[in-house]
Amino acid sequence: MAPISRRLLPSAVLHAAIAMAAASYCVPGQAIPLSPLPGCRWYAASRACGGAGVALAPLLLPVPLWHVKDACCRELAAVPAECRCRALRAMAEETPAAVVGRACWLAQARFAPTVVAETECGLRTVHGIRFCYARGAEDNND
Repeated sequence: MAPISRRLLPSAVLHAAIAMAAASYCVPGQAIPLSPLPGCRWYAASRACGGAGVALAPLLLPVPLWHVKDACCRELAAVPAECRCRALRAMAEETPAAVVGRACWLAQARFAPTVVAETECGLRTVHGIRFCYARGAEDNND
């Protein structure tokens, strides 16, 4: 049996190649919708800010949080795995801080990468796991 380092190398090379290819088409309007993940925007605002300070939060009140989460997970599942972290970043960047307030916007930006986690949507990403680096950090790995 090959040493573990020999078995991990092909996997690491494959993930690096996928990340490089993802950089060219993981942009809004191609693999990512032009207005990315509106359901995730609502979900992130509800989870990160508790609805407080969100100008449109009253519209969420009649909708259970699990329903908003399901919509977010469906939207995110439709994005190719190698583009999910970038889609979440684009979603966070497109949310106007003036609408949600600066503190809520920052909380959403910190929460957004966790949406792919097992406890949230449980979706794989460019990293091959259910994890996104902090917002924007994947650019350093391309």
